[in-house]
Amino acid sequence: MRDFTSPRFMDQTTANPFLEDVFVDHPANLPGVGRVHHQVFAQVLEAVESLHGSTGSINSPINIGRLFLVTAPEAGFGKSHLVARLRDHLGTIASTLVLPFDRSRPVAWPVALSSVLRQLSGMSRSRNHPVSLMEEFSRYFLSRLVLNALASGSIRERDCPEDAARVRQDFALLFGRDSESKILPWVDKRSADLVRLSNPDFARNLGMGQSELGFWTRVFVDLNQREEGSLDQLRGLSNGEAKERLLQLLRIATDCRPVMLVADGLDGFFDSETAGMEITEIVNGIREKVPRSVTLVCLNDDVWSSVFKHRLPSAWLDRLNGETARLRSISPEAAIDLIKSRLKRTRVSETAAGRFADRLSDDHLWVDAGTKLSPRSVLRQAADLWRREAGAFINHPSEEDEVASIMEEPLSNLTDKAEFFTALQDDRPLPPLPSTPPPLPAPLEAAPASQNPFFVAPSRMRESELAGIDSIINDIRGSGKTVLSESPDARLSGATDLPASPAETSPFVSHPNFQAGELGIKSVRNGEIPAGFTSPTFSAAPPAPARELRTLTRASLEQLLGEYERDLLSGSALILDLDRLERFIRELGRQHTALGQQEERYPSSRTICLRWNARGQSVLTGFESPRNVYFWNNLLQQSLASNRKEKIAAFSHHSEPFDPSLFSSFGFSPAVIQGRIDIIEMNDRELAMIYAAEKILTEVKNLPGSENVIQWIALHLDPLWRRMIQPV
Repeated sequence: MRDFTSPRFMDQTTANPFLEDVFVDHPANLPGVGRVHHQVFAQVLEAVESLHGSTGSINSPINIGRLFLVTAPEAGFGKSHLVARLRDHLGTIASTLVLPFDRSRPVAWPVALSSVLRQLSGMSRSRNHPVSLMEEFSRYFLSRLVLNALASGSIRERDCPEDAARVRQDFALLFGRDSESKILPWVDKRSADLVRLSNPDFARNLGMGQSELGFWTRVFVDLNQREEGSLDQLRGLSNGEAKERLLQLLRIATDCRPVMLVADGLDGFFDSETAGMEITEIVNGIREKVPRSVTLVCLNDDVWSSVFKHRLPSAWLDRLNGETARLRSISPEAAIDLIKSRLKRTRVSETAAGRFADRLSDDHLWVDAGTKLSPRSVLRQAADLWRREAGAFINHPSEEDEVASIMEEPLSNLTDKAEFFTALQDDRPLPPLPSTPPPLPAPLEAAPASQNPFFVAPSRMRESELAGIDSIINDIRGSGKTVLSESPDARLSGATDLPASPAETSPFVSHPNFQAGELGIKSVRNGEIPAGFTSPTFSAAPPAPARELRTLTRASLEQLLGEYERDLLSGSALILDLDRLERFIRELGRQHTALGQQEERYPSSRTICLRWNARGQSVLTGFESPRNVYFWNNLLQQSLASNRKEKIAAFSHHSEPFDPSLFSSFGFSPAVIQGRIDIIEMNDRELAMIYAAEKILTEVKNLPGSENVIQWIALHLDPLWRRMIQPV
C-alpha cells in the first residue's frame, strides 16, 4: 500500500487533515461544528444578546454583569474553540476582550488596564469599519455629552456646530480628526462647560462623578484630535487607581455596546496559592461594576480544584461558581460532523467521508453508552486511521460539472430583453411592443396537466394585454395585472418559420401565492434524509432525437422538457442538489444585468450567495445545507447589520428540509425570522422541472442560437423567478 504520509504524496489534498488536534484561533477554523457543546454555546450567547437592548444605568433592572464558570473534565474538550465560536458569532453585537491571565506577567489591575487599552486600540468593529473600538466608543461618549447638554437646554442648539440629529447618527465621522465638521474643536474649547452643565444623571449612570467625567472628556478629546500621548495618563498607576480607571473605561465602552471578557489558558497557574484570589478579585470586580458585561472563566477540573476550589473564601467562591457551564462528552453525531468538516480539506468525496466516519465509529464504539468522546480524542483517532488507510478513501477528483462552463452570451445577443430588464430598477415606462403584432395563434387546446404543475386555462378577456417577457417585468415591478401565461405566446426572435401550433401557445399560469403544491411557503417538515436517496439521474430510455436549434421552437422545447421531467419523476427518488441548483440559477441570472446579480461568499460557506435587486428590495439567496447552521446564522446576522431592505431566500425539499427554527437556537426572535427569512418549499415535480431545464441548457450551451433557448427556459420557469422575488 502506498504511504500517503511520504513527501511525494503530502499535498493539500492528501496531507493528514487531523494532525492539528490543538485548536488554533484562526478565521479558517471557524465557525466550527455546531453540535459541539451547543447547549453551553446557546446559554452564553443568550446572556450576551439579552444585554443588547439594555442600558448601563445603575438604576437599570440589569445592574450587575454575568459571570460563567466554563469547566471541562480535562484538556481537549474544546473550551478555546467554544470561545472563538462565540466571538465569531457575536461579530458586531458585542466586543470581545481577553483578560491577561498567564504566568508571564503578574495578575494585577494595572496589567489588566494596559491589556484592555491595547486591545481596544488595535481592534476595529469589522473589516468595513476601520475605526478602532477605542475611537468608536470615545466618539460615542463625546456625542452623548453634547446631546445631554442640548437636551437639558444648558447649550443652545444654534451655538452648536451640528444639529442634534446628525450628532446622534454620524458621531463616528463627526468626531474624527479628519472630519470637516467643527464640532470636535468646539467640544475641545467648551469641554469644561459641557461637563459642568451636564445632567448629573449622565455621570451617575456611567458610575462616576463630575471630576471623573471631566477626566475622560479630556482623554477622549485628545485621543481623537491629537492622538499622541493621549493615553499616557492611564499608565504608571497604582493598583487601586488602575482598578478605578479600568472599571470606568469598561462602563463607558459598554454604554456603546456590550462586552464579553474571557479568562482562558489558566493551566499555568496549577497549584498556585495566590493566583485564584487575584483572578477572582478582578473578574468579580468587573461583574459588580460593569452591568453590560459577560465574563467567561474557562478551566479544567484539575486547575479548578488546585487554584480556586480549596483556596478561596466561601463568599468569593459562591460568586465565582454561581453560573456554571459544564462541557460534557460530545455525541457520536457531533464527532461525525467534526470528522467530515476536516475531510473537506482533502479530495475525499462526501460518500467516502461518510465511510471514514462510520469506520471510526465502529472501531472505537462511539455509540456505546460507556464511550466518552472529546473533540481532541476523536481527532487523534481519525489521525491514526488516516495514517494507516488514507489511500482507501481518497478518490480521483470528479469531472467538473458541465453547467459551470456554460458560455456567457453578450447582452446584445438577447435582442429586446436587456431593455426590459433594465426597467426593473426604476419607474421608467416599459419600451413599447413591436409595431407588428404577432400572428394570431390557432384555437387554444387544453394542455395536459402533466406538462406543467402550474397549468391553468387562459382567460380570453386578457389575451392581448401583455405578451412574452413584458408580463414578467411588469409583475416584478409590481405594476403588472397579468402573468406571462395569460397572454398568447409571442414567438421570440430567431424562431423557426414553422407555422404556429396550439402546442406553441400552451399557457402556463402561476398564481401569485403559489398554494397547493406550487412554489409557495409551506410548513417545513423535520426529519432525516431517507435512506437510499441518490443523485437525480435520467432513465435509460432513449432521449428525444437531437434537434438543430434553427428548427427548435418554443413548443418543441416544452415537449422535450416534459419528456425529461417524466423521466426524472419515474426514475430514482429526487433529492435537492443545492450546488446544481446554484449553478443553474446563477447562469440564468447572469443573462440580465439589470437584476444586478452579485456573487458573494460568506464565512463557513462552500458555495456563493446570489444577490438580486427587484421591487426595491434586495433578495439574498443562499445554497448551503440547512445543517450548516453557523453559515445561516452568520448570513442573517450580517443582513441585519447592513440595515438594507432585504430578505434571505433558502430552498427546501423533503430530502433536505429547511427548518427556520434553527435561527431561534441562536437567540433570534420569531418576528426577526419571519421578517427576513423566506423558505421556498419545493415538491418533486417542481424539482424535476428545474433539473430538466438544466439538462437542456447543458445540451445547447455551445450551439449557435442558444440565446433563444435560454430565454424560453427562463419563461418556462417563470413561477420560480416570481417566487424568489416575492416579498416576505
